[in-house]
Amino acid sequence: MPDMTPHLLNGFLLAVVLVAWLQRIAPRLGLVDRPTERKRHEGVVPRCGGLAMFAAYGIGLLMLEPALRGPWAFAGGLAVIVGVGAVDDRLDIRPLIRLLAQTFAAIAMVVLGQHQVGNLGSSTASLAAALGEPVLSGLCVGMTILFLVGLTNAFNMIDGLDGLAGGMAAAALFWLALLASFIGRDGLVMQIGLLLAAVLGFLMFNTRHRWRPRATVFMGDAGSMMLGAAIGFFVVDLSSGPEPTMPFPVLLWVCIIPMLDTLSLIVRRMLVGRSPFSPDRWHLHHLLLDLGMPHAVVSAFLAGLAILLGAIAYLGEVFRIPDAVLTVGLLVPIAMHASFVWAATRRGRAPAAGRLVPDSKQ
Repeated sequence: MPDMTPHLLNGFLLAVVLVAWLQRIAPRLGLVDRPTERKRHEGVVPRCGGLAMFAAYGIGLLMLEPALRGPWAFAGGLAVIVGVGAVDDRLDIRPLIRLLAQTFAAIAMVVLGQHQVGNLGSSTASLAAALGEPVLSGLCVGMTILFLVGLTNAFNMIDGLDGLAGGMAAAALFWLALLASFIGRDGLVMQIGLLLAAVLGFLMFNTRHRWRPRATVFMGDAGSMMLGAAIGFFVVDLSSGPEPTMPFPVLLWVCIIPMLDTLSLIVRRMLVGRSPFSPDRWHLHHLLLDLGMPHAVVSAFLAGLAILLGAIAYLGEVFRIPDAVLTVGLLVPIAMHASFVWAATRRGRAPAAGRLVPDSKQ
């Protein structure tokens, strides 16, 4: 594999330059986020980060050797998702249209790219014997499409605070790159590393710190959906691409927080008779804000937690912990999330059931 440093540096600098350029023209394109009853940020903020990251990533891939660029179906699927996300950022399209476009892109990635979840861990052989290879393959295709669409929406739904979605995506990409490197998937390491570099370039404009009290650019739906779809594809690729592979359930550790938050929201909203896509302040980051944690602290805390959980997958691979143990271990973050949500609701720190309140995206 060639030296990654120049490529990663190019990806980072490209993202920085493209964000700075698009930030200037975003108002003319209508790609801005204005304060509303649901959105409490101050002033008009450009929503061009997603387009900048995708462009930087695409240019970076074209600069690689053809063998390292990855399947064209992946890039094409991402382009569809980014395009629909940009239209949504501009026109606010209906959730059903977004969902159909995401499903189309996921099917293209799976069918045309010939990628589907293949390594289910120690249970793979027994499932194949019990169900038969054709049935198991069909189930894996359906599970892969559902996973890609689900994670695409999970990152879109968790994008509610400055630096949150970008920070969690960076944590997931970091561990996926290390895992790919550990098992010798050099081409995948380069693809993941380039996207990580682009995300870090975007975070230069999106993260709160001492010298910048608020983000100057948002990634928009184009960015959050792209990151979710890309991370989902990398997880699938690591579990189904050229040998060696890793068990799919173990890889879920790198993206478990947005998955849990989204599944929990869908269940709670449906239990009170509401649409899964209806707005509220029931997200994990909202509950933490209601506890009195500052905005920047919540984003840093959740990103740090994502780093910690992703480390479990990596250390499990390094120290050869049985995949069954790591799979069952997922019950721990599931139980912790459910307990926290239940406790916060019981204390009255979460909104009353069915009540719509403004979103806190700032």
